[in-house]
Amino acid sequence: MTAATRDSAPANETDGTDRGLDRLVFFSDAVIAIAMTLLAIELPLPEGDDDAARWRSLGELVTGEYLSFLLSFVVIGAFWSVHHRLFQRVARMGPWIAWLNLIFLFTIVVLPLATRLHRQEGAEQVGVVVYAAVVVGVGVSLLLLLWQLHRAGLLRSDAPPETVRGAARAIAVPVLAFAVSIPVAFASTTAAEYTWLLPVVVLLVVRGYRRWWRA
Repeated sequence: MTAATRDSAPANETDGTDRGLDRLVFFSDAVIAIAMTLLAIELPLPEGDDDAARWRSLGELVTGEYLSFLLSFVVIGAFWSVHHRLFQRVARMGPWIAWLNLIFLFTIVVLPLATRLHRQEGAEQVGVVVYAAVVVGVGVSLLLLLWQLHRAGLLRSDAPPETVRGAARAIAVPVLAFAVSIPVAFASTTAAEYTWLLPVVVLLVVRGYRRWWRA
């Protein structure tokens, strides 16, 4: 191997790794965008013989099917945000990253199906339990991906020390809330759904505490 070949080899390898990482990120963004779009495809339209009936139907949809759509849209968007920020700190591809990312994307594309089940009449308990389990699966798969990136040393050298801990907290809080809601659902589906609001409460409390501490 000549000196010129040795000098060019690392650059070529780095370029190939960068292309592989870019393709994984672009593919992930596309799959997540499609999943978010699928949430809206089967949303029902208001029904009725006159305007008054349609307005009543719309009100029922807003507190039912449309609210489930909004919840899933926010859930997917929140996990995408963590995934997006995390991969901005990744330096290169490594072992198991593509497969763990595929598992994460699989749980994402199952979420629209779980959303339909959640808003199905007559299947309240099943819908709530399955929906919560799928969200837990999304979070756990992303935690495994984060763990592997950290374990294999694939994060950039200039990544802040808080990167892993911050991402883990952002994932773990909703995972715990939805996991707790599963046994709660067998006693009360309404209480289980209120449990899903715990991440918002925790976020508000943490932000309020930080502002108070800095004041």
